[in-house]
Amino acid sequence: MGGKRGKKDDKKDLAAPITAEPISRGDISKYLRLNSVLKPIREINIFAQSAGTILDLYVEEGDIVSKDKQLLTLESSDQDLAAKRALARLEREKNNLSRAQELFNQNMLPEDEFQQIQLSVRDSELQLEQAELALHRTRITAPFKGFISERYVNSGSRIDPSRPLFKLVDDSEIQLEVWVNEADLGALQFGLIADVKKSSNSKQSYKAKLIRISPVVDPTFGKLKATFKLLDISSDLKPGQLVELYLVLETHSNVLIIPKRALVYESGIPTVYINYDNLAFRRLITLGLETGENVEVLGGIAEGELIIVDGQSTLRDSSKVKPVISIN
Repeated sequence: MGGKRGKKDDKKDLAAPITAEPISRGDISKYLRLNSVLKPIREINIFAQSAGTILDLYVEEGDIVSKDKQLLTLESSDQDLAAKRALARLEREKNNLSRAQELFNQNMLPEDEFQQIQLSVRDSELQLEQAELALHRTRITAPFKGFISERYVNSGSRIDPSRPLFKLVDDSEIQLEVWVNEADLGALQFGLIADVKKSSNSKQSYKAKLIRISPVVDPTFGKLKATFKLLDISSDLKPGQLVELYLVLETHSNVLIIPKRALVYESGIPTVYINYDNLAFRRLITLGLETGENVEVLGGIAEGELIIVDGQSTLRDSSKVKPVISIN
């Protein structure tokens, strides 16, 4: 009987394997995570200004185009003929004006007739301008540098001014908009740098700068729109992509920081275990700011003490422990 009790006592005295690491100081921040969609600085649909039939298409989806690059040509025989007729008429009217000028200088032409000829020249000039404008409108060009993200028409298509031809995107700058609660407006300052991630699990982060703050709070939701400019131009980030933006609301510097995995909650109260001479001592602690993996400790432990981060869930105060891994 006594021998059996001795074996039970031996099991009670077995040291629990644990992992411990020294408590250190550092900086910790409280973040506000907001969802957003990446947007190009400019994105427009391109329309024709007159109806017509597409004669030639010069671009496809994905093509990069410069400002004033010709995108397509409409059938323009009627407009071309009208422009030539207007030019011929103007030349005739100018010849008439030249002869009238000589007669007028010799007092052989009444002033009112001379003025009428001058008006005819001006009218012909306006008609030529209109004809040339109509001809110019048969050549659709890019209003700015960018890339063609959508092509809505084909060669030979009949189009009118209400039908979009292309979508042109300028992604030389990528922006994102977020809606911030009134309570968090104090964290917004022009020039603020925020982190951007594809998802909360992504290790890669990018930087964005606050460039605009709406002066009006949405009365329905009590939120305000803030616009950020992406500072890192990366091929990994595309307009239309869903991202997460992290705003720093508060930062505490040179404070005690421990891993969240070291926490053991007893009746809702946060505690940790400290390894001292291979004995685990329970400490009640007060928590401060929290991040994804770490938490600030306001009191209950000291810098340099060995906090147990693995194996503490089954411990009791003053339990024997055996560090399997000790991170010094």
